[in-house]
Amino acid sequence: MRLGWATVLTGALVAAGLSGVTSVARADGAAMPELVTGPGFAPFTGEELPQGGWMSELVQRAFKASGRGYELRFVPWKRGVDGVVSGRFIATFPFPRTPERERDALFSDPLIEVRQFVYLSAHTPMTFTGPEDFRGRVVCAPLGFSLPEALEAMIRQGDLRRDTPSDLTACVRMVATGRADAFVLDEYTGSAAIINAGVIGDIRVAERPYATITLHLMVGRATPDAAAIIARFNDGLKNLKDSGVYDDLLVRHTALAPR
Repeated sequence: MRLGWATVLTGALVAAGLSGVTSVARADGAAMPELVTGPGFAPFTGEELPQGGWMSELVQRAFKASGRGYELRFVPWKRGVDGVVSGRFIATFPFPRTPERERDALFSDPLIEVRQFVYLSAHTPMTFTGPEDFRGRVVCAPLGFSLPEALEAMIRQGDLRRDTPSDLTACVRMVATGRADAFVLDEYTGSAAIINAGVIGDIRVAERPYATITLHLMVGRATPDAAAIIARFNDGLKNLKDSGVYDDLLVRHTALAPR
């Protein structure tokens, strides 16, 4: 899927069970393992969004299509990842694959393919043509969010500073006011975050995408039957795509027709 910035912005305005796993009680008294995601990631996830956001509804329906249903709870992003890695929660989403995460978790088939963009402060002279443009700058990424590996390497080497606020809105506002130079995010959540923060005039979007990535459901390797959980989920996801439900959900939650 390839979407222009103006198209995504319009769409964002419209959008604007296992041992060792934590469980909650169902109405019939039985225990149900918890599926978790994080807050404030419109249009994909958010407690304030219809059905918890597009990916929240997609993931729950994919599990149900495979014959299993799980309760969904919103927790801070880092807590969700840590809980999945330890086996406390059954799964979390949506996350890109990284070498660090793949050491601790298994990943589903792609939930969606998206383009990452560099969102720049209107109050900084920074431009973007490639990762080297970040050298000596300040990048913002909320707690629990990953950055592209090239930027993570710069941070480890001391060539790039990362500011890590608690949520995405705070990050967007830091860039909008010039306290940070840029943030890197996909085209859907980036445009929605700028709108929700009310700072459209203070953010520039680099014309060149940083990269094209895929987002996934992740299950901790410590979780019993982790591979089977991923396989069942993939079967359910394929069922939704083959039946047209996937595209219907995407249009309903984002007002964007698939291409």
